[in-house]
Amino acid sequence: MNGLTVPHDTSVRIREVWRCNATAEFKLIGDLKQEFSTIVIDTEFLGSLKLDFLCSEQDSNEDSTYRTLKVNVNMMKLIQVGITLVDNWGRLPMINSISDSIQLLQNSGIDFERNRRDGLESRTLGSLLLKHHLVFNPRMHYVCYQGDYDFASYQIAWLNTPTSMFGRIFDVRCAQLQNFHTSYGLQKFSDSVGVKRISGISHQAGSDSLLTASTYQAIKSLSTSFYNRHYSQTYSCTGSFHVRCEAMIFVVPKICIHHGNH
Repeated sequence: MNGLTVPHDTSVRIREVWRCNATAEFKLIGDLKQEFSTIVIDTEFLGSLKLDFLCSEQDSNEDSTYRTLKVNVNMMKLIQVGITLVDNWGRLPMINSISDSIQLLQNSGIDFERNRRDGLESRTLGSLLLKHHLVFNPRMHYVCYQGDYDFASYQIAWLNTPTSMFGRIFDVRCAQLQNFHTSYGLQKFSDSVGVKRISGISHQAGSDSLLTASTYQAIKSLSTSFYNRHYSQTYSCTGSFHVRCEAMIFVVPKICIHHGNH
C-alpha cells in the first residue's frame, strides 16, 4: 500500500509550536486548510490510570469506558498535540522550514521544563482553532488512531459532540480492528501494511500524527465503500462518547503542539 506522497529528494520536518510562535504557526495552518482539508491528530499524555473501582457490575462496557476516559482526561496531564495536514491525494504542504527550528523530535524524550515555561494554555489552543476555522467547519475532516482520548482532550471548554465540532471523523484503529482483524499498536500495524515512519520517533505527537496520516492514506486506497464505512466511528467510545461528551469540560495544562510539513 502507498502512504503519503513524499518526493524522494524532500525531507519531512516536524514544526514546533510554542507560545511565542503559536499565532504565526496557526495562521499558516489556517491558510493551508482550504487545500489541505484533512487534519490528522494525535495526543500524548503522561499516562493513564486503570480505574476498576469506579465501575460496577451493572455498568455496560460503554459506560465503564466512558467513565474511565473522563476521569483520565481530567486527571492526567496532556503533554503534546500533533497535527498533520493532508490533501485529498495524500500530499503534505510544501513549506520552507524555519531556520531556527528546534527539532525536538530528533531528540529522545520530552522537554517537560520547556512545556511548563513556553507551552500553550488550553484556552489559547481553543481560541486559535476557532479563529482559523479548524473546528466547526464542515469542509474539514479529522483522522485519528484510537481517537477517544484525542477528541476528549480537544473538547477543552466546548460543550459539543465531536461530529458537530470536527465534521467527519475517520479512526484508523476502527478500520484496523474490523477489517484487518489485528490488535497491533500504530507502529506495528503501519509496518504490517507497508507504511514506514518518515520523520521523528514514536510516542511524540507530531511524529505519530504523521504516521497516522500515512497509514490512513494507505488504507483509504482500498475502496470508496471501505473508506466511507469507517467515517464517524471512534475507537472504544463509539456511541457513549458521541452522546455523553456534551456533559464534559476538560481542563488541560500547557502543551506543545507539533505539525508536519516538507
